[in-house]
Amino acid sequence: MANMKWEDPFRKSVCSASFLLLSFVIGVKGGVLFSTLPKTLNVVVSTGPHNDSSHVVKAGVDHLFVSWVLNESVAAGVDASYKTVKTKLCFAPVSQVDRKWRKTFNDLHKDKTCSFGISSQPYKAAGNQTIWLIPKRIPFATYFVRAYALNATGMEVAFGQSTDRNITHNLFQVEPISGKHASLDIAAACFSAASIFSLVAFFIIEKLMMRRQKDL
Repeated sequence: MANMKWEDPFRKSVCSASFLLLSFVIGVKGGVLFSTLPKTLNVVVSTGPHNDSSHVVKAGVDHLFVSWVLNESVAAGVDASYKTVKTKLCFAPVSQVDRKWRKTFNDLHKDKTCSFGISSQPYKAAGNQTIWLIPKRIPFATYFVRAYALNATGMEVAFGQSTDRNITHNLFQVEPISGKHASLDIAAACFSAASIFSLVAFFIIEKLMMRRQKDL
């Protein structure tokens, strides 16, 4: 009986510790739910000097002009916990079809919608802006830009995006550069011309040699 009295509290302690550890692991693996975030940031994206967000841009060549600011209609003090704002390049639904590696999850820890970071800036209600050269590694797709406001622990607490809630407007397309240059095209044309000339010259020389052999 004495052993039972000692084992029961011990087992309870072990169970409690296991439960706490499991809760911690689940908390680490889980993320913030996007559906719980308030939309408090206004995000504007321009793909050129004419502020036309419908432009088709080229990776490795063109820039994105991204700006964000706190929405004036939100209640005062709502941004008290905002410390950092991160902007990201995100796939539009049309470019996520049949691509599981771009799938949208409500859990931001699992979400693959916004796979490319653009900037990380200290938060200020007056907003901020950045000019981003689109890297060559960005694949061909249709995109928009989303901004997340993070608190002191790096957790997402609010967002804003350059499109509407259904992600149907103000989208833009990124195309990869072809990698071809005019100098390469010229060199290829010259090589082709030289090849044809050599073939014709060889044919003429062969005919002349055959005629000489007949004359002899």
